[in-house]
Amino acid sequence: MVEVDRVEKAERLGRSRSRVFFVLAMVFFAQQAAYFASPAASRASPLQIGAWFVLVILLLLLLATGGFLFKGRKVWDLLNDETARTNRAAAQALGFWVTIIMALAVYVESIFDPLTLNEGLHIIVTTGVGAALISFAVRERRAHQIG
Repeated sequence: MVEVDRVEKAERLGRSRSRVFFVLAMVFFAQQAAYFASPAASRASPLQIGAWFVLVILLLLLLATGGFLFKGRKVWDLLNDETARTNRAAAQALGFWVTIIMALAVYVESIFDPLTLNEGLHIIVTTGVGAALISFAVRERRAHQIG
């Protein structure tokens, strides 16, 4: 009976994981929109940069682990099945390619309209991490609709 409860809990958490990752991506993009909407002089505040940095690290940890680090080993093993690992690897690969393409785009754009290092890094990291988050969310949602 305990095993059935774990399976049901893992299934419920797996379904909610896609929504959580999508919401996190939207919050991340909204934070960056607010960052770029503020005047350039106030963008470099250590508090804003620190908050962005901490959020990026947390999101990368979630992407690396699939989230739900604190749900217990047995539930974690059920959540981290072959499909979830494949979805996470594909999302990370997409995030890598988006990051590389955006770095090239920022490089070309900076030839015509110079950017600060912080602006360029924010654009590159935000698009790469955000693309990986959304990709994982979409793949997990699709997997739970099929399965």
